[in-house]
Amino acid sequence: MSALKLVNISKKFSQAEQTFEVIKSANLEIQKGELVSLIGPSGAGKTTLLQISGLLDSCSDGQIFVNDIEVSKANDELRTKIRKDHIGFVYQFHHLLPEFSALENVALPLLIKGVNKSKSFLEAEKILSNVGLADRLNHKPAQLSGGQQQRVAIARAVVSKPSLILADEPTGNLDSSISEKIFDILQNLVKTYQIGCLMVTHNTELAKKSDRIVSIKDGIIS
Repeated sequence: MSALKLVNISKKFSQAEQTFEVIKSANLEIQKGELVSLIGPSGAGKTTLLQISGLLDSCSDGQIFVNDIEVSKANDELRTKIRKDHIGFVYQFHHLLPEFSALENVALPLLIKGVNKSKSFLEAEKILSNVGLADRLNHKPAQLSGGQQQRVAIARAVVSKPSLILADEPTGNLDSSISEKIFDILQNLVKTYQIGCLMVTHNTELAKKSDRIVSIKDGIIS
């Protein structure tokens, strides 16, 4: 079963009576337990493809399957449900809630899904331990280093055991040694929990460590 499948995806937009095609007939399939790096120059369409994959933007043509569910024509309600149940997001900047502890930030997706508080916090503690933060459970983001904050963000994306993680430059604002540690943590979680992961990165050394590299240029995937 694939975590993500894009079939002949295109994205067009109009501006000043001109039509631009940002994504051109893109085809991509990511299996569960597979980490795929998406590389390409700035403006190539990487973030657009990620947003379409995460149902944060709509495609102009083509089909999107998340966990083998066809979602390209889904309404807003179903899109929200698919994101909540099947997709985790990790961004370059962690977007943690500053007033919440690491444990509370990670437990939040489960609480939103209706999981009871004790189980949510137990699962959050387990994932935080997996990313090496067992001694930082009650620390707020301001009390954590940049690398630790990103580990919390990854734990938050993984805690609900999604089918798919979409990571947009997750190591983009970290130094090289910390970036490698963050990548290794993400890759380990992908394998452990059999999650498909599509990661946008400009770091070619990290991309080489992924299971597969996909390149996009001028909206065309190769």
